[in-house]
Amino acid sequence: MLRLLAILFVISVFVPVEFYTMAGSVRIEPYRVILGLVLVYALLNFKTVLERADLVDILLIGLWLMVFTSIWQNHNMQQAIESSGIYAIETLGAFYLARLYITTPERFFQINRLFVVILASLTLFAVYEALAQHRFLHDIAKWMTGHDALDFRLYMHYYIRNGIMRATSLFEHPILYGSLLALFFPFAFLWWLRSRSALVGLSVVGLIVSMITTLSSAPLLSLILQAFSTVLAAFWHSARRLWIALLFGGIAGAMLINAFSNRGFFGILIAYLTFNPNTGYFRMMQWEQSMDDIAENPILGIGLIGPGLHDWTRPYWMDDWFGNSIDSFWLLLTLQHGLFAAFLLLFASLYATFSILNLSHKHDDETRWMVTAWLLSFLSLILIGFTVDYFGKLQPMFFFVLGAIAWAKDYDIWNNRQAEELESGQPVADTDAEFHNLEIVRKNYYRI
Repeated sequence: MLRLLAILFVISVFVPVEFYTMAGSVRIEPYRVILGLVLVYALLNFKTVLERADLVDILLIGLWLMVFTSIWQNHNMQQAIESSGIYAIETLGAFYLARLYITTPERFFQINRLFVVILASLTLFAVYEALAQHRFLHDIAKWMTGHDALDFRLYMHYYIRNGIMRATSLFEHPILYGSLLALFFPFAFLWWLRSRSALVGLSVVGLIVSMITTLSSAPLLSLILQAFSTVLAAFWHSARRLWIALLFGGIAGAMLINAFSNRGFFGILIAYLTFNPNTGYFRMMQWEQSMDDIAENPILGIGLIGPGLHDWTRPYWMDDWFGNSIDSFWLLLTLQHGLFAAFLLLFASLYATFSILNLSHKHDDETRWMVTAWLLSFLSLILIGFTVDYFGKLQPMFFFVLGAIAWAKDYDIWNNRQAEELESGQPVADTDAEFHNLEIVRKNYYRI
């Protein structure tokens, strides 16, 4: 059942946003239905969840409790049940789908391969959309469902640059599409380095071309951070003290910039890492203008933002351009649900990252490259969250990726199994009957 739910979840990520229905005030989309079923599965298999739990699980449960309390305090019990229920589906549901299903490197490979193949297959559609300035995939979805789900501004000149329309493909926004492409780029590139397959190489090229068609700073920033993370992952074990010193030095440098610059560290970062200076300026303004709301509501935040709910203070003229949106995952979480909620998730993310980083050198070549791919992807996902909001399907993808690496802690199992295979000349079968046949996986390991 988990295998079916995992495949359906991957497919649902690529279902256009127009495919939805409303249950009262709750928007029901295919991916939410699937993750809701996963959450039910996890509750029915609570013993298995406890056996595999670690600090990350505890922190994520704490995060959900903080979100529930924040919405209850700022709104009412009905709103808390509805909104925190959806939040649980998108966060805990996605996390436990990955945690319970991706328990071997083979499964990690297969899920990532599926994402890469689908994303690469959308390249020609993205190129056509960008050059023809025609969001035809969404037009087809609108014709099929009768729902006009895209922001009207996506059809206007705001999203056309030098005669090229920023591609959305099957997604809600170019940022969402570009971030997803960047998320799976490290896996595709390292896969190509190992396999030297022409088809895999074409997939890598397809991802790059698709990222260009989005004309978004999010994938550009991701690639820059992934390049830095490559050096970090390669030399972490041998120069850990140096990296720790550089980390604290970077924090000190950021604090100095904040103290002596009128724009601050994040303001400068945002200003120079966006294609559109106006977009960078307004993102910087969002940080500045929301700080007073955070200072007044540090524990439980201001609650949900939206029509008939709550709002954050800002100059009236900002509404004419960007409305009440906050283009930062971490800032929005802090603003809505408080400092503790943001701290719990950030600490869970960093704990998962550095616990795997400390073990990566213990993996053999057969699995180390996949561990490295995850590290590059997730580190960039953490960092670009300061300049991009993970709305729509990006939020469950964040938690899915967070839960997709627990298998790497069993490095001794995979190393011993590889040693047994080399000694016997035969693949060692997994003891779990649910695992795929190892011999079949080996034959298809580096193929599309």
